[in-house]
Amino acid sequence: MNQIEKLSKRLQTALKLSGFSIRREFCSLLVEKFSEQNIDLWDNTAFDTVVKNLCNSLEKQCLSEKSIEREHIDRAIEVCLHSGYDRHESIFSVINAFDFPKLSFNPDRKLYYVDKSGSIFLSDADSKAKVFRDRYFTILQRTKRNFEQAAMIREKDRLQLQTIDYLLTLSYVTLEHTLILGCLTQVSEGKWHLEDPTGMVELDLVHAKYHSGFFVENSFILVNGYYEDRILHVSTVVLPPGEEYKNSRFSFGSLNYFGGPSSAPLRDSEKLRNHLIQNKDNPILFFSDVWLDHPLVFEKLEILFDGFQDLPPVAFVFMGNFMSNSHGSEMMDDLKSLFKRLGELIMKFPNLSNNSQFVFVPGLSDPCTPHMVPRFGLPDYVTSDMKKVFPKAIFPTNPCKIQYCTREIVLFRADLTPKFLQGTLFKPSKEDIGDCLKKTIISQGHLSPLSLNSLTVHWNFDHCLRLYPLPDLVVIGDKFEAYGGEYKDCHVINPGSFCENGFEFKAYIPSANAIGDCDLDINS
Repeated sequence: MNQIEKLSKRLQTALKLSGFSIRREFCSLLVEKFSEQNIDLWDNTAFDTVVKNLCNSLEKQCLSEKSIEREHIDRAIEVCLHSGYDRHESIFSVINAFDFPKLSFNPDRKLYYVDKSGSIFLSDADSKAKVFRDRYFTILQRTKRNFEQAAMIREKDRLQLQTIDYLLTLSYVTLEHTLILGCLTQVSEGKWHLEDPTGMVELDLVHAKYHSGFFVENSFILVNGYYEDRILHVSTVVLPPGEEYKNSRFSFGSLNYFGGPSSAPLRDSEKLRNHLIQNKDNPILFFSDVWLDHPLVFEKLEILFDGFQDLPPVAFVFMGNFMSNSHGSEMMDDLKSLFKRLGELIMKFPNLSNNSQFVFVPGLSDPCTPHMVPRFGLPDYVTSDMKKVFPKAIFPTNPCKIQYCTREIVLFRADLTPKFLQGTLFKPSKEDIGDCLKKTIISQGHLSPLSLNSLTVHWNFDHCLRLYPLPDLVVIGDKFEAYGGEYKDCHVINPGSFCENGFEFKAYIPSANAIGDCDLDINS
């Protein structure tokens, strides 16, 4: 028996004792790879370190399969040899919604894994129910974890989380330190119910006290009060607790939950973190409602580009709608020529066209598929002339994601605020609207926690709108005055309508994780 075979057998035995059954040919591959890197596996300390790192990597890969395959071994080697670096690391990438990983939770291992079942647009009726079941169980495990942490701090104020079937077995109960998590549903006009997978109960909301947030149909809420005569008389309505990235992260192991070609989340990359520090002053600029048919828009964009010519930003991110009036396909020829004109304008500033990225996210009224999300990018017919002039232009889906170094950014163009204000049970004051919106989408872990009648979501692609774990920044292109704020270490901003509100926009400094307000005054 040669040296490699002896080491392979020793490694296989050590891994088996740690709970991992690995085929001999994979152990031989591991030994060869480590030997190539001059790692002496005959040294007991080095051997123990390698075994420990391999076990950690295999454990964190959220293996849902019964056997360990070559892809798992390759990733384990990559992690052990390169300290988490990944050959697919990229400084800047835009990820389309239909390329987002579809993740499922394994309750036994308490880890997420990639669900390899395909999603189709023509989904069956069961898919609609699955949308809300998946949302519920994601919020449930997060809420349970929050309650457990709170109980460790304040034992005397310990809260209990119950399901609706707990109420249905009783005739009367007062819920002093008990909260029930469920989906707010309206069975008939003005008659509200709370629903979870165990049942449904009618709500009496006459004396309910609402905490900060929007409480709309199909959103998930926590309530307490007293239960009598098959009705839950609610005293308090509160949103589920949001969760910071650092507390959610362990549920995903080394899985790339964000999307992109990398097999690991680039938020952990030391190499990209160093690049971010070295380019600490470079901003990303966000614009919404950039109406290319507005009489002043090209004049203002030329001023903008000229001002940044000497210090090119990382990216210009323009969100639709790209026309002031929606006329569907009738205006496609006009929009096509306007995009070509924009491409020609960008090419007048070679420092920007060569060094900055230009991203164009469609609005709900731009020519595309029907008013459902996720939406495809702008059609090739509209963008083809611009791409000939300026090939670097990027036309992603709505929503989409941007990964810049270790920063994770989610973009969504949708008029959320008017829909929340129209459907909420409790309307906040005007100055609290932005604060309520950011708390709502973060607590729901979803970009559109609205009734499907308010904003239709493709049932099989609801996972494309999830916000879990939280990114660094969420940009909502909202037809409402600009707002911004931070909640649970996640920034949520609305750049405001560029062409309606004095040509205002937002600047994001990735290295400092900071937001700045900007505008091109109409009289400048």
